[in-house]
Amino acid sequence: MIFKSKHVLNLIDNMPSRKAIRTARNRTEAYHQLQGLIRKIYRGVFKGKKRENNQVSAHAVRLVANSVIAYNAIILNMVYERMIKNVVSQPIIDEFARISPIAWSHIAFTGKYNFKRNSGEIDMNAMANALEKHLKQHFWTPT
Repeated sequence: MIFKSKHVLNLIDNMPSRKAIRTARNRTEAYHQLQGLIRKIYRGVFKGKKRENNQVSAHAVRLVANSVIAYNAIILNMVYERMIKNVVSQPIIDEFARISPIAWSHIAFTGKYNFKRNSGEIDMNAMANALEKHLKQHFWTPT
């Protein structure tokens, strides 16, 4: 109880700590919203009648959510490296760093897909180019 009281008193006076905790909570909430969306879209697929099936389904949802985050993080990292290479100003880089890799609005979770016709490779450079083009049009220009 003493540690909790001390922690609360420290947070009252420490705005950066409060902001960091709020940011972490928001990130966790966004992750759970992504998982909820995946469950909603694939209702019935990620649901079982037995406990083991539900555990497997929960792991499958986490796998899909983590794959989305990894995909976004790779693209964001590619654009970040290009920004550093092109000597973009620090305030613009700081603003870019606020983009969350948990975003999913650009990903289509529904539909029928045929992966047999392509080589199975995803063109990450094309995705990074599209994001970079959008950012250049709306937010930044190299100095």
